[in-house]
Amino acid sequence: MKPNRKNSLFAGVIAALVLLVVWHFMPPWRKEPVFEGKTLSQWLKQLDDGQAVGISSSSLPAPTPEQIAAAEAIHAMGAEALPLLMEDIHLRPRRDAFRFRMQDHINAFLRRTSGAHIFFDDVTEADRVRWRAAQGLAALGPLAKPAVPELTRLLHTNFWHSSIKEAAYVLATIDPEGTGALTNAVQPATEWSGMCAIWALGQHPATGTNFIPFLISATSSPSEGTACGAIQVLGLFHANAGEVIPALSQALSSTNSSVAGDAARALGQFGTQAASAAPLLQSLTNNPRIKDNAIEALKKIQASGNESGALPVEPRH
Repeated sequence: MKPNRKNSLFAGVIAALVLLVVWHFMPPWRKEPVFEGKTLSQWLKQLDDGQAVGISSSSLPAPTPEQIAAAEAIHAMGAEALPLLMEDIHLRPRRDAFRFRMQDHINAFLRRTSGAHIFFDDVTEADRVRWRAAQGLAALGPLAKPAVPELTRLLHTNFWHSSIKEAAYVLATIDPEGTGALTNAVQPATEWSGMCAIWALGQHPATGTNFIPFLISATSSPSEGTACGAIQVLGLFHANAGEVIPALSQALSSTNSSVAGDAARALGQFGTQAASAAPLLQSLTNNPRIKDNAIEALKKIQASGNESGALPVEPRH
């Protein structure tokens, strides 16, 4: 056989193997609704904000025009999209997937040789698909009401790469059935579910601001994650100052430095409205646990006060 024929045959075999591998790992084809020439999956990728991992109440969501358009498109698909999105929100990676088996093998070797260990990026494609589904269901809003029982079950079902965060995010868009499930989730025995519930309310200010009294009560939770989450969300909203400022001032006296520090930061987000807390913040500028947070809060109160013509507040060093 001539060399060029051998090369052609070899290339053909390689191409066939590649196609076989791609076919094996491709997700099963499914019929999807289409809106303005794009499938549901295409709109979901456009909607994706890249926040598939963890929860954070450091800022309010700020969707781009493209993400807003995607949310509107998915909402227009309505009931057609619901079963597919619910299928996706259950997705999780296989524990025996190659990446995790490789991590386990490497760590077994490292434990024998050096006692060290490694972690690969914990976010998988399954996690990204699940988060996109949550965003899509949130875009449906009340149209996703039939899914509330299953989403509530997921909110309380903790397993490897579970859907607690995603379920909470969706439930916050369905009032009162979904939001009721969230407030009921803030219990000592279900700490992660409760933390995700509070975070989800913060991700949907139009709904979350209706739960200020609930968030205030959560600031005194014995769970650090729950208390800090509620305090952070109240700071982001900086609404209902008359009710919230006293609660945040009370949290400043917490023996937990994370809780007290978050309370100081949240008070700073209220600006001059938090002037009544300035004396207490000043007394804490000598406290090494939260000194920096107290000083920063005082600066924000001072800056806001100067803009409104109020007297400046000087932090104590």
